[in-house]
Amino acid sequence: MPTIVRVFRTTVTRERQFLRDALALEVERGVVTGDELTALCGDRKVRKAFRKSAGNHADRKHNGYTLEAASNLADALAAARGTESGRVEFARTEVSRIRSGRPSIEL
Repeated sequence: MPTIVRVFRTTVTRERQFLRDALALEVERGVVTGDELTALCGDRKVRKAFRKSAGNHADRKHNGYTLEAASNLADALAAARGTESGRVEFARTEVSRIRSGRPSIEL
C-alpha cells in the first residue's frame, strides 16, 4: 500500500506541473486567470476554496463552471498537442463566455 501512495503522489505532482506549464500561455493571453490556474493545478481543497471564494451561491456556482471550462480548455490543448485548432479556439471562447455570464444561445 505505501508504494501505491508514493507512486500516486509522484505522478499527480508531475501531472499538475505539466498542466501548469500547458496553461501558462493561456494565463499570459488572459484567457485563464492566475487564481483559476492555481485552482486547476491544486488539489480538491484548493479547488473547493476557489469555488467558495465568491460571495453568494450563484457566484460560487459560476466559479465552478469557469473551472470546468478551463479544464475543458486544457483537455483541448492536450488533444491538439499544443497547436491551434478549432476545438482549442472554441474552448477559449467558452471560458470567456462563461466568465462574462453570457448565455450560450442568444435569442
